[in-house]
Amino acid sequence: MISRRDFVKIAGLLGVGGFAAAACGARVTTAGRQNTTIGSVIIVGAGPAGMSAAHLLGQRGIDFTILEAKDTYGGRIKTAHDFVDFPIPLGGEWIHVDPEVLDVIVNDDSVELTTKLSFYDDRDSAAVWDGTTLRAGEAGENADVKFVGDTWLTFFEHYVVPGIESELRLSTPVEAIDYSGDEVNVMVAGGEVFTADAVIVTVPVMQLRKRAIDFEPPLPDDKLEAIDEVQLWTGMKVFLEFSEPWYPTFLEIAGSDSAAGQKLYYDAAYGQDANAHVLGLFTVGDQSWPYQRRDGQELVDYILAELDEMYDGAPSRTFVQHIAQNWEVEPYIEQAYIADNADWRLPPKMQRPVQSRVFFAGDAYTDGEDWSSVHMAAASAAEAVEALLR
Repeated sequence: MISRRDFVKIAGLLGVGGFAAAACGARVTTAGRQNTTIGSVIIVGAGPAGMSAAHLLGQRGIDFTILEAKDTYGGRIKTAHDFVDFPIPLGGEWIHVDPEVLDVIVNDDSVELTTKLSFYDDRDSAAVWDGTTLRAGEAGENADVKFVGDTWLTFFEHYVVPGIESELRLSTPVEAIDYSGDEVNVMVAGGEVFTADAVIVTVPVMQLRKRAIDFEPPLPDDKLEAIDEVQLWTGMKVFLEFSEPWYPTFLEIAGSDSAAGQKLYYDAAYGQDANAHVLGLFTVGDQSWPYQRRDGQELVDYILAELDEMYDGAPSRTFVQHIAQNWEVEPYIEQAYIADNADWRLPPKMQRPVQSRVFFAGDAYTDGEDWSSVHMAAASAAEAVEALLR
């Protein structure tokens, strides 16, 4: 059976009609309002969904306030700028659909995007390690697209953040949402209360599963059941700089891509105008645990030992430095994303608004056709805004 992720990639490669609109969300018109009763909105979380929702509300002339628990925006599109000579995406990295999704997110025909992208070639080098033998070949078709000199975060910083920054409150974790009255009251740490006509909740599923936010009245039982039951993957990314590029574009460990998790080594500097040689390690689900149990030099030693066996010690001889992001321990996040093979019936239940005043947006709160990507977080935000203004 073809996996959801494989279907998304194949559909992009084949140019399936209407796929981009279905996966990315159609552009949201900025002409007028359907619902004149919504004068203000509170957005909880400033990741891709929260920023996208604020951007679209601003285009509609709707007042908004974004409350972000952490001291910076971006959520799981965190970026490191000081590791090597190009930005390192510690979270969401690739565009998984037609790059026109960037225009969809900006939602403004007067804006000309200058974002540079790099496309994979089906002749790119690849290798598979089966535990004893390294088999080399070509990567084949790959619909994923990489940013060049940019990341998802810098894209948002360039085209979205300037228009929403003045209404963004950082280091403001939300503790309670009371929607029992005519207005929605959102209480943050320290006791301050923000009031609006509606709220859009964009926090990661794990935060709702932990009941980090107290809802009054409580969320419906079917929504809570979906939040508690949906399969969540933990995740980690590690980037290692080497003095020589001894590795292929893609390096896979046989059996590491399964329903329980995924793991892939890849050339993180692919397509970049850079001098650094950087190998990335992307791992989610059960494949992550051997790495998440380690940090610092112990983590480096573990990874180099694994790679040395494949490449006759070249990794250890050429290693320079590393950087790691363990999403399991990241405050206010504590997860990677919902699993590729999660029950497709659960995301729509998590997405469904409550009393037409509490809305949900994010990579997990979708229509169930796709999930767990930056473009789906933005699409979900567009759907929430449209639902809010009906």
